[in-house]
Amino acid sequence: MIQIFQEMILITCFSISFDYFIGEPPNAIHPVVWIGKIIKFSIRKIKKRNNKKQRINERIRGSILAICLTTISGIFTYLIILQSFYIIETITFILLSTFILKSTFAIKSMDKHIKDILNDIEKKEIEKARYNLSKIVSRNTKTLSEKNILSACIECIAESFVDGILSPLFYYGILNIPGAVMFRVINTLDSMIGYKDKYYKNIGWMSAKMDTIMNFIPARLSIFFLVLASLIINQDWKRAISIYKRDAKKTESLNAGIPMSIMAGALKIQLEKINHYKLGDTFEHITTEKCKTALKITKIATIIFIIGFLFPIIILLDLLNWWHIFFGY
Repeated sequence: MIQIFQEMILITCFSISFDYFIGEPPNAIHPVVWIGKIIKFSIRKIKKRNNKKQRINERIRGSILAICLTTISGIFTYLIILQSFYIIETITFILLSTFILKSTFAIKSMDKHIKDILNDIEKKEIEKARYNLSKIVSRNTKTLSEKNILSACIECIAESFVDGILSPLFYYGILNIPGAVMFRVINTLDSMIGYKDKYYKNIGWMSAKMDTIMNFIPARLSIFFLVLASLIINQDWKRAISIYKRDAKKTESLNAGIPMSIMAGALKIQLEKINHYKLGDTFEHITTEKCKTALKITKIATIIFIIGFLFPIIILLDLLNWWHIFFGY
């Protein structure tokens, strides 16, 4: 009989393979797309005219939405996984878990988005590059120069390594599929309503706070994996550490500055979000090759994380009987 930790390792490998060979599931059956629809529907119901009283109500209702949607999603996923664990055959349980886990992280899709932008730049199609960049960042891209477009790409690569890969797999390693789903719900809430503008500031307050808390540990774990990956491909890992110590706190986000500053240091470039922050120093120019190197660093860091951290954690928790308690057997 296959042990639960062995099944979890198989599920991880299958989900990574699913991502590499297939990519994102169709929107019609993508769990995160459905979560997004629920969020949009809920926001339309909650949102009212801005006045002092309604701003307070928005914060309360937005908090209830974030907490309840995350909790219900986690419990619902747990019940599905629990029932399939006991009732469905092992192979079906693994395939179902593979599909759900894959929906919580994205490696190939980010890679494709970035490479499309780089291809636009190499073809000198700057307007098209700006448009494609607007699909993955929240900033205004209409007037960005080539340098700023490339900077945004590298920032996105670095930040997505944490909230798009590391965090969902980290919570999978601790709380199985429900943990990964709960993180993805929180992260989706933050990406949709966690803005500081007048429209979303109050309604998305709790979502932003929860996302910061959930990414806190993974963001700090990323230091080791990104630095080691930089060392492996002969990038400036020592500068990565020094720039991290100097610049990580320059961003508004408590977590985003960590992977971005490490990437800036490793590539010996300066990353800039106009009127917000500058990370690193301009020892070398930002080029499309620097972006490709950034993608390579995150891929190697992902492999190191999975083999050197995720699998050992899963096995350790099994030795501590956590999975027996979790699944009740």
